[in-house]
Amino acid sequence: MIFLKKFSCVTFFMVCFSSNYSLNAQAKEQTLHDLNSLLVNVVMDDLYTPPVAARIYTYPNIAFYECVRQEKKDIPSLSGKLNGLQAVPESKKNINYFLSAVIAYAEVAKSLVGSEYKIEDWKAAYLDSFKLTKDSTEYANSILYGNEVANVIISWLKKDNYNESRGLMRHVTNTGEGKWQPTPIDFAQGLEPHWGTIRPMVMHSASHFSPKKKLVYNMSKNSVFYKNVIEVYNIVNNLDSIKTAIAWYWDDNPNISIEDGHFNHFVHKISPGGHWIMITRQACIEKNIPVAKASQAYTLASIALFDAFIASWDEKYKTDLIRPVTIINRHIDEKWEPLIQTPPFPEFTSGHAVISNAAASVLTGLLGDNYSFTDNTQIPFGIKPRRFDSFLKASEETTWSRVYGGIHYPETARISIKQGKAIGQYVIKTLTSPVKK
Repeated sequence: MIFLKKFSCVTFFMVCFSSNYSLNAQAKEQTLHDLNSLLVNVVMDDLYTPPVAARIYTYPNIAFYECVRQEKKDIPSLSGKLNGLQAVPESKKNINYFLSAVIAYAEVAKSLVGSEYKIEDWKAAYLDSFKLTKDSTEYANSILYGNEVANVIISWLKKDNYNESRGLMRHVTNTGEGKWQPTPIDFAQGLEPHWGTIRPMVMHSASHFSPKKKLVYNMSKNSVFYKNVIEVYNIVNNLDSIKTAIAWYWDDNPNISIEDGHFNHFVHKISPGGHWIMITRQACIEKNIPVAKASQAYTLASIALFDAFIASWDEKYKTDLIRPVTIINRHIDEKWEPLIQTPPFPEFTSGHAVISNAAASVLTGLLGDNYSFTDNTQIPFGIKPRRFDSFLKASEETTWSRVYGGIHYPETARISIKQGKAIGQYVIKTLTSPVKK
């Protein structure tokens, strides 16, 4: 018997309103943070998979960015730089670009989620507060322009092959030696086997950053692969409290299956991409980043997450590498278990490692490498905060958490760091001018 343990995620990350939006400049930043918190909550409630969640975070932030950047002319448009994105409509006179940005974000987000009413309710409450403005013409023009931008983004996103990928064939397990097999405890079929067919944001193709060096299956005792199998086996068998805490901190499994006697229930929480959206939020708040720059941080970080998922998933289903739990149970110890639940897709490369290093590289490029922070994202899930000296230190820990958890090989971790950083650096290079030191 299976039960779904469902939390009311809307209470996890607080969303606030101010009755003085049109007068208080600081409220602009808070509104952007609230929108992203709201979207993370909705994605958790709607149970989207990690790759799909990253897609949902990206398009609304692009819509917001393309409006609000017009208040800050040194922040460039993304049209012509993102694959397939044409220029947004020309701006009009007597427009509040921030209000347009809020409308564009909300409308695009609504088109991507199941619980669209939650975003519509938020928008309605926000507009009620914004009607304090004295200029009714500006108010009407701004809403109209926000909808025009949203329509351009929605038309563009519908061409990224997501809808077409929903109708493609389910993954067929290859029973060959060294190939990925469904893993305990659910033995679920391969998740999103066609994600590599999704149109990337800035990469030329899904294989643009395919690692030249692969981890190749070979059970010869002197092979790199066999040594990695033994290494992860020994690491998990000898975990200390620090490594155990790291593994659980970065688990970020949006749908954990828990066995309790004859019963099985699911607990869902934040996804890897959502975790980095919340890190972006925290950094922008603590560093008091102005709204246009904060929008750029959210947008470029989410673009890096989007492309990183495509790159990693393309690699996963091409290499189709077996997971540690399967190979260890077959050849070394049939009773061995990883610390955390193995997700249902091939091992190489590590999705969490690739997307984390991509996002961290973007945030480093935009906000600097000297940002020490305490990540509070996991507090709502009963997990204590962790302190990091930089974004890249956090992404490095994320990478090795997967090895401590017993779901990835050490060599995969090393290769995944390089793949993720390359993607993030490419996003910065493509979408913004060099950072001034």
